[in-house]
Amino acid sequence: MRGLDIPPLVPVGAEHVLTKAFYLLQEFPGREAASPLWVQANPTAGGDEVSNILMTQSDLAGAWAMDKDGTPLYPVSPGGEVQREMAYRTGVNIVMYALTGNYKADQVHVSTILERLGQ
Repeated sequence: MRGLDIPPLVPVGAEHVLTKAFYLLQEFPGREAASPLWVQANPTAGGDEVSNILMTQSDLAGAWAMDKDGTPLYPVSPGGEVQREMAYRTGVNIVMYALTGNYKADQVHVSTILERLGQ
């Protein structure tokens, strides 16, 4: 990765939006056991504070890969199919984060949302 202009990165913490963008996650496994998911240390406010870069050694794409019949191409270890499910959930959270930014960090409207759900 030498020669790439990569901003400073930090591991996703317990309160980061990626842990709650859709699914509530504590780790981000892929084909391999969960390794830290790294994000931009100081994403710009103009980009809704969304990191331009996400990096992990967990091989998320390998856990998601399937053949034309929907059969997984690669094994996941050590957690098997439960781990694959968590990799899918990680992917959903990444997509939600990319599409919606940090809206989950904004708790201003929580009471209104909960009230509407109760109706």
